[in-house]
Amino acid sequence: MKEVLGIDVSHYQQKIDWGKVKASGKVFAILKCMYEAQSHRKDEFFEANYEGCRRNGIATGVYIFIASSSIADPVADANALLHHLYNRKLEYGIWLDYEADVLRRQGKDKIRQLTYIYADIFRRAGYYVGIYCNKDWFDNVIHPDLKRDFDFWIARYPKNDDGGYHATSSLKPKYPQAVAWQYSSKGRVPGINGNVDMDVDYDGVIQLIAEKPARKTNEEIAREVWEGKWGTEKTKPTRKELLTRAGYDYEVIRKLVNAMK
Repeated sequence: MKEVLGIDVSHYQQKIDWGKVKASGKVFAILKCMYEAQSHRKDEFFEANYEGCRRNGIATGVYIFIASSSIADPVADANALLHHLYNRKLEYGIWLDYEADVLRRQGKDKIRQLTYIYADIFRRAGYYVGIYCNKDWFDNVIHPDLKRDFDFWIARYPKNDDGGYHATSSLKPKYPQAVAWQYSSKGRVPGINGNVDMDVDYDGVIQLIAEKPARKTNEEIAREVWEGKWGTEKTKPTRKELLTRAGYDYEVIRKLVNAMK
């Protein structure tokens, strides 16, 4: 399929005329649904944006900004987003937004762990999950396992950002994992006041399907616990909580780990 153009928006764009956005040729929109702060309150314009997209035939997805409260309790964070979504259809699924400095300081292994927690919860709810980040994050922060298991939406803008899409630009991400490119933060679109982020979906797929989490053996999970990938008894959520929520028998895993000592 051919490339299709879209945008991503939040309360910063205020009220949007989605009829004009559609007429301008935009095929999809990635929406902010929820604030990252501890309140997990809904973005003030999410409902209007979602309904405007549905009325005008614009495919939708949402992004979730991963930062301090996400690190403290990813399960609560993920479930708060699902509560706001209320089983609504999302052709473009849910994108984990990785750009916060507080998240970067956690390191590759912690980010890897958080990613699989979110992905497991969202996929079980039926949603496709991808990762949004910039080139620096992809090159220097993202764990190799995530590059193997996820699609990426890469942000990379030209120094002289004019808001236009230049299909032959050398800045266009060439990673095999990249399925979309946020090519500008200074786009102008009819129906929207001010600047807006501009995106291109490389293959025009607008019905992404969630892949259910692969079921690992108890031995594989025990090895991951041994390697520290499931937290500790002091982390939040605790190791026991994470394993139980993922459907594993904590006592069985504990015995296998103890046998490794």
